[in-house]
Amino acid sequence: MLRIRQSTPADFDELWRIDQACFTSGISYSRDELAQYMSIPGAFTLVAESDNEGPAGIAGFVLGARDRRGSGRIITIDVLSEARRRGLGSQLLAAAETRLREQGCERVLLEVAVDNAPAIAFYKRHQYAVLKTLPRYYLGTLDALLMGKKLAE
Repeated sequence: MLRIRQSTPADFDELWRIDQACFTSGISYSRDELAQYMSIPGAFTLVAESDNEGPAGIAGFVLGARDRRGSGRIITIDVLSEARRRGLGSQLLAAAETRLREQGCERVLLEVAVDNAPAIAFYKRHQYAVLKTLPRYYLGTLDALLMGKKLAE
């Protein structure tokens, strides 16, 4: 059984641990960075909870926000490796897009490392397009792709 819910402060340690597991050092967020992103005005964190996935049942999460210009941003989407390929990421992404639409966003943007082929393919399957390359975005050496999607009413 899977449910998506708003995160609570009690989830923070587990969300940080999941982020550390999903991304390499330097790309994953420090505790302070994750806390800072989660506290941005207009930010939200949705948690995917399963009865049988990982400690506390959290299998993944998405952190999104509405920026000052009214665009939505996917700051991170993290799914534990053992919970992948089951549609969880798609459910989290859809829930985030719904939340952004409810906040009045007409489009959503995100960054992804150019060497993260599975993530790029995932976003393309969900109708995200590459808008441009961001040179040396990660660690001052690794390029990122800025990807975006218009949110339908």
